[in-house]
Amino acid sequence: MIYQGLFNILSLYLDNLEFLYTSLDQYFQEKIINALNSDLKNNKNLNEALKELKNSVSIELKAIGIDEIELENKFNDPFLELVPEDNEKINTADDLYKSKVAPIIYEIFLEELVHYLADATSSEIILTLKSRDFLNFEFIVDIKRLKSLFDENESKKEKLRKYIEIGETFIKKLSENKRKIEILEDLNNPKEKLQLLYLIHRIINFFHLERIFDFSHITDYIKNNVNEWLMSIPLVTLKNPDLYYCGLYLAKNLKIPLDKDKIRKFLMELYEEGIDEFEAPLVEATDGLYYFLKSTNLMNIWLDDSQIDRLIETDATFFEPNYLKNLETSQLVIILKIYTLVNKSMAMEHNMTKIMAEIEKRITSEGITQYREGFVSSEASYYVLFCRYMNRSLEKLKEYDLLSTIVSRIYRNLELLEFTADMNYDLISELFYSFESLKLYNCIETKEMIIRLAKYLFPSKVVEKIESSDEIVKADAKFRHLKVNRITGDTEY
Repeated sequence: MIYQGLFNILSLYLDNLEFLYTSLDQYFQEKIINALNSDLKNNKNLNEALKELKNSVSIELKAIGIDEIELENKFNDPFLELVPEDNEKINTADDLYKSKVAPIIYEIFLEELVHYLADATSSEIILTLKSRDFLNFEFIVDIKRLKSLFDENESKKEKLRKYIEIGETFIKKLSENKRKIEILEDLNNPKEKLQLLYLIHRIINFFHLERIFDFSHITDYIKNNVNEWLMSIPLVTLKNPDLYYCGLYLAKNLKIPLDKDKIRKFLMELYEEGIDEFEAPLVEATDGLYYFLKSTNLMNIWLDDSQIDRLIETDATFFEPNYLKNLETSQLVIILKIYTLVNKSMAMEHNMTKIMAEIEKRITSEGITQYREGFVSSEASYYVLFCRYMNRSLEKLKEYDLLSTIVSRIYRNLELLEFTADMNYDLISELFYSFESLKLYNCIETKEMIIRLAKYLFPSKVVEKIESSDEIVKADAKFRHLKVNRITGDTEY
């Protein structure tokens, strides 16, 4: 996900990228596709064909020189999972290749090209592509010209190198600490066990690395000890997530079956308790309410309008500046997000305007702070970025260099991060929100976001060409264009 914006920049700058796509298609068509069973009109055939196709493509890519571990990561991407709609649109091996596998192949080689530009890898892959006629003369000239621009601008080359090494550095850290992470499954305290694994799993999920971890112990625990974790805890925050939500999140992502009636009963009892305990749950228990609503969505349990109105009913005094100034920036955005989740944005426009005015006071030249006079925070930065995306007002952040802050904080937090029972929740949470911010920069395919990424990572001549282009995203850009849901923030494949 953190490469998509780079691919868009390359696509807008390089004039002959289509030749690479065509050459790759021809190569795999001749080598693999023609040998596959062309009749894929039932689900069994489709699954078997996809497995066979991935295996065959992996063998060919390894022969070209692509790293085996990298291929494992790529071919375990959720994008490659078959969905019911695929049965309607995929009828042949060629359909399967074009809709599922080809975009991944293009991205593998585009990543190699980015690494080559940043001197982050050897030029062997590029030379192999050239020797196999994957690159025509015009494309080679384009690449060399772009490489020269980076060679003449060492600061941009270094920024690009550090940027693309973010994922590799974190994946390496996860792999080196695999056993330490798995040991956390056996902590005795349910709160520590579930919260830690929830926070860690979110980042593992971001990089699609679930397969390298053995989560069997936590799976058994969640399945067999529902009464221990199906409870709410006091003082819920984004860094102290509610216990029951951690369990529900892990159950969904680890595909653990639960008693839906039991969960529904618990959630509705929790609803009544929240109404009784708080005068205004929306502002007095914002994060708790947020986890409650996310849980009802996870379980496909829907509240009616009267129930929602009771949850968000809030006296006007809670939206006065003297009250709002004491709330964290992320909490302010969560309130806005709750309004959107329950489809009450229009009705609450007056309150939302006051909240937005308060959020503006947290945006500084150094970054986005959690309070008016507070510290710069990755969590706050993500939520303000997402808020701007949610409200279609990203252009208001164009004067701020948030990317450099995000990247530097990732490296700082990676150095400090230790996977232990008493690990710092703030560090893992800050890392997660930094990665989520990078996802926004890459997957929100607007011209201003692409230009911001280009200004940070690419030489000025590249930026100038993109700024003068009438296109936002190149029409023939054949890599995946993942989106971010404007309400939930989830990745849409």
